[in-house]
Amino acid sequence: MKKYLLVSLTILFAATFVWAQNAATAEPSVDIEADATLSWGIDLGPGGAKHGFKNEASWSVKFPLLKKADKTSTKNDVPVYGEVSLTDVGLNLVSEKDSGGRFALDGNVGGLEAKLVIYGAYLTVFDTPDFSTNYAEIWVPVDKNKKYRPQDKGYRFDPGFDGYGTKIGYANKDFMDLDVGLKLGSSSNWDPNSASTIYHQKYFDGNTVLKDKEAIWNGTTWVYGSTTRFPAAGWYYFKKDTDPDPATSQYGVGFDLSMKPLDKMLAFALTVNTTLSKSYPDANLNFGVEVTSEPMDGLKLQAGFDGAYDFTNATFEWDTVFTAGYKWISAGVYAEDLSGTGTDLSVFAQFVTKGDKKDATNLVEGLDAGAYVGMYRLIGNLSSSKFPLFAKVWGAYKININDSMWLKPFADVWLETNHGSSAVGLAYDLGVKFSPVEKVEVQAKWNHGSINKNTHMGIIKKSVLNSEHYGKFVLSLTLTY
Repeated sequence: MKKYLLVSLTILFAATFVWAQNAATAEPSVDIEADATLSWGIDLGPGGAKHGFKNEASWSVKFPLLKKADKTSTKNDVPVYGEVSLTDVGLNLVSEKDSGGRFALDGNVGGLEAKLVIYGAYLTVFDTPDFSTNYAEIWVPVDKNKKYRPQDKGYRFDPGFDGYGTKIGYANKDFMDLDVGLKLGSSSNWDPNSASTIYHQKYFDGNTVLKDKEAIWNGTTWVYGSTTRFPAAGWYYFKKDTDPDPATSQYGVGFDLSMKPLDKMLAFALTVNTTLSKSYPDANLNFGVEVTSEPMDGLKLQAGFDGAYDFTNATFEWDTVFTAGYKWISAGVYAEDLSGTGTDLSVFAQFVTKGDKKDATNLVEGLDAGAYVGMYRLIGNLSSSKFPLFAKVWGAYKININDSMWLKPFADVWLETNHGSSAVGLAYDLGVKFSPVEKVEVQAKWNHGSINKNTHMGIIKKSVLNSEHYGKFVLSLTLTY
């Protein structure tokens, strides 16, 4: 593990100085975030009341090795040049609450790309082309935390295939932000023994994608990206499957186009990808299109469509999304037809006002409030005599006592149908936060029922009804840096 980290850091530091003078190191800066909470609580559970103190803490230290911007080997205003780009290079020391003092090193590179640019035309040398489509991404759940990622395969349709190859294109920001390119790829390379079939350890930070042909060892078996897109944070033995016989390589092509003919008024993107043989792994034809528009301040419209034809099973799947929002109000419709299950529909509508006076959507300074209604897999649930309704109402109001002291009472209510064997699930919490000085918060909260975060359905974990949860009171002190 230490050897792997040392090699990785050596490469990153070397990259900083080897790539010409313009690839400057980051400005000296360290981002530190930390919080510690001491709480006393009592949980009136069905097995008897449980009470006592609890100590929680988390912290992170981040120092970038390169600035959070593309680092190139030459100036971009030269019409003919070679470019190597690194984005978001950093090293983090992180811990989590209830970690018992354990921490992990989280080094990351947002992306690495090498390409040859000739008067706006470009040819990628490194960074394999993306032969997937995902313009119709469903909206994020109303209750989420920092660990949320759009990984729920039930609501994530991103058809595509992997491969080696290149992209030949042309980009011109001064001409309607045009970017058009042709992608060429193969299922294997000419020297498969050079691929990373040798197992080595790799750290996943919880937000790193595991591709379809990549796998990690979980202690029992190899887990592939086709089933687990975002592994939990930790060190794993890692491998990537390759075709052992280069003579069996199959080929694929793709086409990308994006432009803004009317600037914010109208922008669109299009991609089409296909394999040239049914023998190509995950052989399919996939395509997608997205149209966005901001015709006036505060109004945002977005529509996306993805489709894929599976050559092996001769099936066509698709999904589409449309969302519209104006300052406080937004709504959306998501439709899908996946795996031959038939067309299904999900909808949402919400009203949100934020307390920050700098936020354009705040109605009343200091007021954080909203109402959300969602219905997911509507057609499938109705056919099973179920009505899939979820609703949430929340409110909090910050009362400034002086420049550094404030008080914020709050309340949240969740309601969901189809809760287990019950017809309805209900949960709520209410409480107050008090800050006597900056970075210090005292909170008293009562919650009755509990919820699951980062999901669209099955939000109510334990309901107030049917004596599933008897309530919990927690008094806590939090110090934040």
